[in-house]
Amino acid sequence: MTQQPQPPVPYEQTSDYRWTEAAFHLLESGSLTASVAASDNISSAVVEGVCPRCVHHFTDRRPLTAVTNGLGGSRAGVPGSGGTALVEPAGAYPPVVLDITCSCGVPHPTGPGAADASAAGGCGVSFRIELAADHGPLGGRP
Repeated sequence: MTQQPQPPVPYEQTSDYRWTEAAFHLLESGSLTASVAASDNISSAVVEGVCPRCVHHFTDRRPLTAVTNGLGGSRAGVPGSGGTALVEPAGAYPPVVLDITCSCGVPHPTGPGAADASAAGGCGVSFRIELAADHGPLGGRP
């Protein structure tokens, strides 16, 4: 007997805490990964894996450092740095908190009886991931 594919879960805009808990368990199992990388004093984060609600694969990439024009602005909250240097003492990295919304790209129906109604951007779930102060990759570790 072959198993029929399940239809996508309906779109629902939700940020219920249970999805953050589910994302944590996915990080522990390695089905979801999160990391922060820095290059030339520019930090960015990548969260990749399965959505805790719809279980479709997604990748979320985002910059964490603001780049300024270098004319007296600030960069990454360091006033007066002029956009030329990111100054953080060794070991002083604060935790990184990421609010993620499913961006799986799979059409999710928006409700019963809706003609051709679908949300192609994701299933609507939002959840939070907090990366530890060392900013190392999470997920897939025993």
